[in-house]
Amino acid sequence: MKTILFCLACCINITAQTGEINDHRKRSLIETGSYLNFSAEKVKQSPGFYIGYWYRYPVDETKTHLEIGGNFNYSNSLYDFDYGKKGLFYRVRSQEFIVNLGARLVKSYPVRNNRIEWVSELSFHNLFFDGKGIPSDEAEQNDNQNTIHIDTKLESVASLKIGQGIRFWRKNIGLGIQASYMPYQLWYRNTVPKDFNSFSVETGIYFKF
Repeated sequence: MKTILFCLACCINITAQTGEINDHRKRSLIETGSYLNFSAEKVKQSPGFYIGYWYRYPVDETKTHLEIGGNFNYSNSLYDFDYGKKGLFYRVRSQEFIVNLGARLVKSYPVRNNRIEWVSELSFHNLFFDGKGIPSDEAEQNDNQNTIHIDTKLESVASLKIGQGIRFWRKNIGLGIQASYMPYQLWYRNTVPKDFNSFSVETGIYFKF
């Protein structure tokens, strides 16, 4: 009987280790979901969608790992504000295009056959908008008529994105929610209005492979 129990314990241990090894080999994470970005400079608020890719580093002995990657976000929410550039102000009415690039520190907590992760994110949050009517820097510096210049008619403001979230995993599929804050006024005090700082709530589904 003791021999049978010992063999059973060994089998369980080997299975658990194999599962952990397979989980560690799943270094890629694809995520997609919906978000709401709250800003006082919006005249129309609509949910947006995002999609992203993150590389997962191996989990250490404290059940913590690092993720490096980024997301693309879009919403037809409408901004309406005065954008400052070189001492002049231009009226902007534009939808929302966002690119995030950064890092996440993830702490894992096993719960029976599932897993809960606490996520701390620090990334560069880049908001792009329609810059029609705003002179581009390249156009002002380009005096050579033989040089081809492509004007994308886009302007941008950047900020840090500071986020805290939680994810629930069952095998290789997860669900999560995160709250984030973007203090644009850190770098753009003379470019965007004083109340331009914003926060967002994001809900997503995640796939490890």
